Amino acid sequence: MNTPAASAEQCLALAIALVNAGQPERAKLLCEHTLAGHGPHPAVLQLLAVLCLKQGQLESAASAIAASLKLRPDHLPALLVASDVARTAGHWQDAERALAQAVALAPLHVDAWFALALTRHDLRDLAGAETALRQVLCLVPQRAEAEVNLGIVLQDAGRIDDAMCAYGRAFRLREDSFGRIAHALSAANVGRLWLDLGALRTALRHTPA
Repeated sequence: MNTPAASAEQCLALAIALVNAGQPERAKLLCEHTLAGHGPHPAVLQLLAVLCLKQGQLESAASAIAASLKLRPDHLPALLVASDVARTAGHWQDAERALAQAVALAPLHVDAWFALALTRHDLRDLAGAETALRQVLCLVPQRAEAEVNLGIVLQDAGRIDDAMCAYGRAFRLREDSFGRIAHALSAANVGRLWLDLGALRTALRHTPA
C-alpha cells in the first residue's frame, strides 16, 4: 500500500517542530521542499522568510514574504515579518508601509505601533513618530521605553521642554532609564549641558507630568 504524500500543512507542522527543536536549517530545507512539491503556500512562505532572515539571507527573505503577502495581503503576522525584513535591509519606506498597514488592521497592537514609531524616526518623520509613540502610550501608559523614545523624538524636533517632560515620566517609571536619557541629552546640542548628573536626576524627578 502506498503511503499518501504529506500535505503542505503537515510539512509546515513538521518544519515548526524542527525550528522548536533547534534545527532551523532542516526546517528551511523542508519549507523549500514543500513549496517545490505543493506550490506557493502563504504560511510556509512566511516561515521560510523568517528562517532566511535569521540566516541573514535578506533577498531570499524579502522574496518569500512578498510571495506570502501576495496570497494573503492583510495577514498581520506576515506584515510584521515583512517590516522586520525591510528594517534589517535598511528599506525604511517599505517597513513603514507594512507597519502602517499592520496598525490599520490591528489598532491595539502595541508592538506594531512602537516599531512604526522607530521606523518613522529613522525616516526623519518626527511628527509621524510622535503620533505613533503617543498611541503606544495611550494603549500602555506605563511604558517607560516609549517615553524615552518620545523624549528623543521631541528633542530632535527642538522641543526640549516637552522632551524633558517625557524623560521625566520615563525616569519616574523606571530609574534604570537614566543612562539612555543622559546619553540622549549629551548626543546633540539641546541648549542645556548637564555636567552634574545628580542635578539631572533631580530635574527629571520634578519635571511636569
